Amino acid sequence: MRRAIQKLLQRTPIAWLQVSNNPTKLLIGIAGVSFSNLLMFFQLGLLDSLYNSQKKPIERLQADLVMVSSKYSNLGSLQDFPRSRLYQVLGVDGVAAVSPLRIARGTWITPATRQSFDVYVYGVNLDQPSLSFPEIEANRSQLQVLRNALFDRNSKKQYGDVIDTLRQGQPFSVEVNNKRLRIIDTFVMGATFAAEANLITAENTFLHLFPKIDSNSLQLGLIRLKPGASPQAVKAAMEPILSGRNVMVLTKQELAEKEVNYWKRNSSVGFIFSLGVLVGFVVGSIIVYQILYGDVMNSLPQYATLKAMGYRDPFVIGIVIQQAAILALVGFIPGVLLSSALYVLLAGVTKLTVLMTLNRALLVLALTFVMCVGSGTLATRKLVQLDPADVF
Repeated sequence: MRRAIQKLLQRTPIAWLQVSNNPTKLLIGIAGVSFSNLLMFFQLGLLDSLYNSQKKPIERLQADLVMVSSKYSNLGSLQDFPRSRLYQVLGVDGVAAVSPLRIARGTWITPATRQSFDVYVYGVNLDQPSLSFPEIEANRSQLQVLRNALFDRNSKKQYGDVIDTLRQGQPFSVEVNNKRLRIIDTFVMGATFAAEANLITAENTFLHLFPKIDSNSLQLGLIRLKPGASPQAVKAAMEPILSGRNVMVLTKQELAEKEVNYWKRNSSVGFIFSLGVLVGFVVGSIIVYQILYGDVMNSLPQYATLKAMGYRDPFVIGIVIQQAAILALVGFIPGVLLSSALYVLLAGVTKLTVLMTLNRALLVLALTFVMCVGSGTLATRKLVQLDPADVF
């Protein structure tokens, strides 16, 4: 064991000297690894934020359990179910209250350009609000007025100068489904795959905008439980009542997982961004391989001398592998710092929540070590075949 430790201590300075003896190559190596990290962090961060954005509406639901149609697949294509189904569960032990939530896709006409865009409209019961936004409570009395609504301020600029108009103390007038609507305040939720903008209205305004929707039907039913009640136990107690009723009850966590899994299976986003991660990995591998292979070829006499002195292949190969590990660690530091700054920029531009997480940082660090050590291993093939007699 002592000999092994001594050898390790002897190799490390040699590996560092090999890496640092040419500052230009060292900087190129660091830049290559950092650029590779930047590509991987960008793809993984944006993919994660897109999936998380699908859960934002669900996270805002004021409910412990959620009733949906048994044909539910995702929030973008909700199926109706009778309102009476929701009120059937009021008698279940542990249920404190229920509230309906109506959701539909409308058509927004931007006043300045007359262009039309999709908008998601949430119709809430103001007596028992189903979405946890403080702006709903603050504007309760105004939302009761027909044709008043709240607008998602994280929507894109193509929807018009809503925020600037409100700052001037005036409501923003717009057409939704060819009906006049007044935006009286804003809230924050963000775009999803289903829609790039969101509105919150009272039930009366929602039914005014969508007259063809049956007032006795719902898209989501929200169920709040009494303190201490187990969601799983209450959910199990509801099953006999709702059996054969074409509805199902899920916890918020189950609903969020169902939503994300739908988009993972039915969109090409995951494949595209995973391909981007692979591209970053390959780019970094090529750069590190070129640097280490060039260093090996330039240092063949020195490696031959070591082998002539009796050092075996594992020792000389270990020097190159350690060089690769040093490049991985030194290059990762600026890579993660630059990526964190990029996330801040992306969050401001896209209105998505893009955050640097410990798990993602550890994943990219592991990929970086695999990338560098793998490239280093390939670069040592010449050393295995090296015969000191051929060099001298």
